[in-house]
Amino acid sequence: MIITIDGPTASGKSTVGRLLAKELKYYYLYTGLLYRALAHVLMKDHGYTLATIADPEMQLVDQILDTKKFVYFYDPSDRERIAYDGVDITDQLKGDTIGHGASLVSTNQQVRNRLDKLQRAIANDHDVVIDGRDAGSVVFPHAEHKFFLTASEDERAYRWYKQQLDRGVQTTISDAREFIHSRDTRDSSREIAPLTIPIGAQTIDATHLNVVQVLEHLKKSLF
Repeated sequence: MIITIDGPTASGKSTVGRLLAKELKYYYLYTGLLYRALAHVLMKDHGYTLATIADPEMQLVDQILDTKKFVYFYDPSDRERIAYDGVDITDQLKGDTIGHGASLVSTNQQVRNRLDKLQRAIANDHDVVIDGRDAGSVVFPHAEHKFFLTASEDERAYRWYKQQLDRGVQTTISDAREFIHSRDTRDSSREIAPLTIPIGAQTIDATHLNVVQVLEHLKKSLF
């Protein structure tokens, strides 16, 4: 079975996706981590910058995404992780620069085609919960269950602000609002796989809901 959870930045889709997968004993696929890992390798090992990463050389991308070297794995007791060339690089995939790089490289159709194929290959081997921005609309349009999780822009800005502080990153609410608005605009207006509510998806507005309440909404819709 395939369950997709799409939504904008800081909507809580990754948090609730992990919890749902753990309760159902499903495999959790965090699609954003794949893009972050690709961006990290391109920037760290091959000299790409935020100015050039949207147009990577495809032969190089294929080499990086070789499944003998680029490995996604999930353990419910230890979250999701990515190993590259035999080294666990998960802890290097945090931070706004990597996030920005991932967002930029995701605008490349050829890159998306390759990572969509990788996601489908992973899903072929498991019952999965998948979160992303086009999981239910593009990658798995025939998923058995689709959700679109959202919240007000102000609420998501506050959540993102808190996340940064928890990570030791100093920022302001004003910066958070600007970041969320900018990311929403980029994700929803891009030509390739824009953020949209998938056909047949159930929309959940989590503005006034905590994680447990959102999880209960999802479970009631499934069973």
